[in-house]
Amino acid sequence: MMLIRRNGAQPAWPRRDSPRPESFWASYSDLMAGLLMVFALTTVITLLDIGKRLIEPTHAVKEWEKVVEEICHDPDLARLENVRIDCNSGALIISDENLRFGFSTTELGEEAEGVLREAVPKYMSIIYKYPKFLDRVEVIEISGHTDREDASGANPYYSRERAGQVLAFLMKEPSMKPYEGLLKEKAITAGYSDTKCPAECLEGKCDAARRVEICIRLNDREVLREFLNILRQIIGDV
Repeated sequence: MMLIRRNGAQPAWPRRDSPRPESFWASYSDLMAGLLMVFALTTVITLLDIGKRLIEPTHAVKEWEKVVEEICHDPDLARLENVRIDCNSGALIISDENLRFGFSTTELGEEAEGVLREAVPKYMSIIYKYPKFLDRVEVIEISGHTDREDASGANPYYSRERAGQVLAFLMKEPSMKPYEGLLKEKAITAGYSDTKCPAECLEGKCDAARRVEICIRLNDREVLREFLNILRQIIGDV
């Protein structure tokens, strides 16, 4: 069809509507904002799931913290003289002033047996309140320690033998009968001589260094193994 000019005017071509740039960019920005929100939510959910899975192996450690907290604030243990709790490790520490090993001897006297009879069953009874935690126990270490005074070089022997005397007494003590199975399965003895002297022991002779400690140790390898298994699963899921 031919268009005829009238009075020299330009031909009236049909007009075609085109999208305005403002509308296009507004729609695009809304789309991107929505996608970013979905991505953020997905990331948060994923991280929460990963965090939850990684926290699971730490339950045993948290339960041990509860055990240590209860042991540290137990009034019966607190009233015992020269018996204290290391509130970091949960170790029961009995000083030589209570054990009273004679000079160059490894035999327990009646006073020492009385202290062990009073302190150790109470210590074990608190731990036994957490049966699930007991499955995580790797060893119950009974260790002997000396100060640096050692003219004859016999301190390693004495520290080891004194720890052994404590375990032997606990194994035959009637008040320890409820815990006999755990001791048979988990208890070990060690003699550290003066290798773990307290920081305040600067001289050769030091009362605080001469002690026997009973310490519960967790199976750290099992906790680490659980972490590694979860990490492998997460990497496999990604």
